[in-house]
Amino acid sequence: MATDAPMLRDFIYLDFDRVRSMAAQLRIEVGGADCDDRAARESLLSHVEPALVARGNVAQIDAAYDFSKWTADAFADGQFVRANGIVRLMDYAWLSAALGGLPAVLKRMSKLEMEALRNSEEGRRLSKTELQRRSQENQVAITKVEEMKADELGEVVSRLYGDVVRVKVTPTREQPSAVLVGSAYARHFYDSPAALSQKYGIEIDAGWTVLAQLNVPNPAAAAAPIPTGNRMEDAFEQIALLMNNAFRLSSAPAFPAVSFTPIAIYRTAR
Repeated sequence: MATDAPMLRDFIYLDFDRVRSMAAQLRIEVGGADCDDRAARESLLSHVEPALVARGNVAQIDAAYDFSKWTADAFADGQFVRANGIVRLMDYAWLSAALGGLPAVLKRMSKLEMEALRNSEEGRRLSKTELQRRSQENQVAITKVEEMKADELGEVVSRLYGDVVRVKVTPTREQPSAVLVGSAYARHFYDSPAALSQKYGIEIDAGWTVLAQLNVPNPAAAAAPIPTGNRMEDAFEQIALLMNNAFRLSSAPAFPAVSFTPIAIYRTAR
């Protein structure tokens, strides 16, 4: 095979709005790239990514990265990174919805399991008391799942994460605390949450690449009230600031985890 053969990529995620914006700023001809044309979207990224790298500000983070340099001041807000490693996709909204139907599934599976056991050679050797114990163990497990109150959990999760999928990239298992954490819009994935789960599972350890932009806020720039003199507005602002702090405390990563915004997630065909 020729060494200059085009690289083949298989995408699972592409934020085309960001790609098109960067293309315009880099003066890359957008041409007929249309939001509905998958091939055109991916082709445009194939021009934008090397242009970003050529500017010299795209950090490569993988197993070969010098993790002694993984410090709070090593990353700049807005910096582009290309990360390779273990990619974990956590669609909490979908998982909580699936959890809501889990008790019914477990009940059905328990019934089928007990019927199969009673008709098996093993079941014929078991006493009635032992069969009842097995059935009770299954019921205890189902009760524990029901006690989790999946409906309430789903409501909380939907408010915290909305329509985003959490993406976590660990460049190497040797440095588990060095992790990139981002929020990706579900609509930019090519597959549905169920399809992604069936194809790849929650965690993909196959050298996938995540092109992203870092979010590194200034820790000294904590939000403080800006009084207007209007007591009603100032009170609402105070509530908004408290809610913002609560949401960030519950879902925003803290160093050594580094926050990022995914632009593309793909694997390279070998």
